[in-house]
Amino acid sequence: MKKVILILVALFWCNVGFALSQDQAINKYLSDRPLANIEGIFKSTGKSVSIMAITKTSSNNFTCVAIKNRYIQSGNLQCNLTGSGNVYRGTQLVQVDGQTQNINVIFEIFNGSINWTIPDYNTTQQNSYVRIWPTNIDSHNANLGGNNLEMISMINKAKDTCKILGFTEGTDKFADCSLKLYTQRIELAAQNNQQVVIQGQGSTSTSSSGSNVMTIYDPVRDNNALIKRGQGLINGNCTLGDLSNC
Repeated sequence: MKKVILILVALFWCNVGFALSQDQAINKYLSDRPLANIEGIFKSTGKSVSIMAITKTSSNNFTCVAIKNRYIQSGNLQCNLTGSGNVYRGTQLVQVDGQTQNINVIFEIFNGSINWTIPDYNTTQQNSYVRIWPTNIDSHNANLGGNNLEMISMINKAKDTCKILGFTEGTDKFADCSLKLYTQRIELAAQNNQQVVIQGQGSTSTSSSGSNVMTIYDPVRDNNALIKRGQGLINGNCTLGDLSNC
């Protein structure tokens, strides 16, 4: 069995790095815009302090940039990821049997922390990061005009979290878990005066001129109706194409 040494390196993978502080990383990659769930500044929980910025490059693609790392020069790339919600997959360089290799990794977000694993190798080492900026991403996004939340994205994030917690999709417990987390997000949206948008296909739009549906709800006004509609989508009693039964 190959022995995996979880030492991140930056050899021949990226351009020559530059010294990068936390404030510089925020200003360069993250300031003045709403952030995706995985974006921000993260700090490792291990004995060796590591700090990195995760930023979107395009669509659902993200990169990690080292700010402080024992083995990576500040400003160099640390990983490449693709995903949404709470689960992201990609690659990063580690040393395997003394050789630098670009291997597969999985990043999972739970309560502001990132747990990352190496699926192709057996290892008992715990790898995790905690978010240190922004400390509350929902409040950050609300303050920067990120007031429109996509309902389906909220539901998918709730489902991803319940999968991480060990619930089996399709069971009553999984549906209850998803609904509880979704309801909490709706209540938080109401507190932050955020609007919820449904996008899909059908003819039930209140603001659509064609087949593309965009219905905007105000959680403060429509809190119970929005929760009921989300429950219908989670349980499969209705679809984006037919919201009449929700």
